[in-house]
Amino acid sequence: MAQPRQHRFHTMKAAIHRWAHWPTSAELVQCWQQHQTQQPLYWHTHTDRLPESRCFSPGHADFNQRLQQALRYWQPPGHYCIANPLPNSTLMLLPPHESAHTPSPPWLTAAPILPVQHVAIVGAGIAGAATAYALAQRGVAVTVLEAGKAAQAASGNRQGLLYAKIAAHPTAQTELLLAGYGYSRQLLDLTLPESHGWHACGVLHLNHNASEERRNQQLAQQHPHSTLYQAVNAAEASTLAGVPISHSGLWWPHGAWLHPPAWVNALLAHPHIRLVEYARVEDVERHHNHWQLSYRQHGHAHILAASHVVLCGGAASAHLPLLHGWPFQPIRGQTNTARAGVLAQQLRCALSGASYISPAWQGQMCFGASFVPNDAGHDWRAAEQQHNWRELHRLNPALAADLHAANPNNQPASGHAAVRCDSFDHLPVVGAVGDAAAMRQVYAKLAHDKNQRINTPCPWLPGIYINTAHGSRGLATAPLCGEAVAAAILGLPSPLSPRLQQALHPNRLVIRSLTHHQPWLPEI
Repeated sequence: MAQPRQHRFHTMKAAIHRWAHWPTSAELVQCWQQHQTQQPLYWHTHTDRLPESRCFSPGHADFNQRLQQALRYWQPPGHYCIANPLPNSTLMLLPPHESAHTPSPPWLTAAPILPVQHVAIVGAGIAGAATAYALAQRGVAVTVLEAGKAAQAASGNRQGLLYAKIAAHPTAQTELLLAGYGYSRQLLDLTLPESHGWHACGVLHLNHNASEERRNQQLAQQHPHSTLYQAVNAAEASTLAGVPISHSGLWWPHGAWLHPPAWVNALLAHPHIRLVEYARVEDVERHHNHWQLSYRQHGHAHILAASHVVLCGGAASAHLPLLHGWPFQPIRGQTNTARAGVLAQQLRCALSGASYISPAWQGQMCFGASFVPNDAGHDWRAAEQQHNWRELHRLNPALAADLHAANPNNQPASGHAAVRCDSFDHLPVVGAVGDAAAMRQVYAKLAHDKNQRINTPCPWLPGIYINTAHGSRGLATAPLCGEAVAAAILGLPSPLSPRLQQALHPNRLVIRSLTHHQPWLPEI
């Protein structure tokens, strides 16, 4: 049996200081200096606006710079998390009227906190890597088991875009995307040098149809002074892009393209993380007060013991032990890569619409992507390659013609095909996992009346958590959700609002199967 490193943690009680206004940087530094314990330090600030210049006290230049950089990615009044502005500290920006205690049915509550000794994470995509990093940053020993190589499935795309395609209405998805985008940009700044596989080039989301134009205009009108995005006309878009653009759009100046494998591997390089590749998990069983994960690597059987398990399997989630039968939806996607022509080399920012294209990197362009629901195929398909070319022509005919000239006959055929994981409501599945079979018995009355009041405590799978179903938005949502899982395991304040904690809760899938009279596949 593989033995984890000997780290032992119990619940991490946080020291929480609350302000009803923006504290000055001098107040924050003084509070941090007086905090002499190893407990995590949390500052909760209830605010709906950016701080005034007087809040950045003289003599704290590095701290001020860190705060100002992080605040560039925040759109008030949303819930926002600034991680580690000073070592072992977190600054949480909360809307002034947010309730700290939202009534929850028992299946959407937090699971009991258990002593943490060693955490096993299944899956080494962006969700698994970010979750492992969030735990490792707090000194927890983590082993990541990956069935293949790290960042080769949905996180294996050559160039992905980091920005937030949001609705003009305050939906749960919009809240998550805004909070997650800001957190991901912070984390990217801190963990990967910009020359190592990403570039903050900005993203132009073009008004490629009437619906997009209405949505983007509404966003710009609602937040005319937003630091996240601004409306631009076609001439302004052309100047920003460095190539002719025929559409107006929404400009995300802090948006970025990035090579997801570079970021995943940077997160997994933390000294408290052990990565085990080509380790296919076959079984997860409870043994006394810990879990035993049976996995096979290069034909040999192994067992890993862990106090907690986080399932981050992406499209493979429904095939993992403990999750058989969970109603995840596979969505196939394929991107193209092609040699950059003369015009394409001049593209200065990423373009997004019904499809996207990134600026040239190492002489290659990445564009796409196809979107095929309920298709779990990983094979390369010529039909989707042609689809991506057609969509590129609709997005920007001049770039498409330039790439065609530089790549006669669309050869060689290259790119990346993978399967994304989605849920019925297109929100990630994040948090503690209930025992689905037991829940269907305990809450069976909900099948007859979904408004039935049942106060029976949820039957949990002790120490089992999940972070998956990020669809095509994982770069923006998975890191923040990884932070939320780490906080839940360790008993720390969540970076997610109470609304989002409920909206993303894994048990919502089980309860929906009851209220919608859907069968639940038996455990295999």
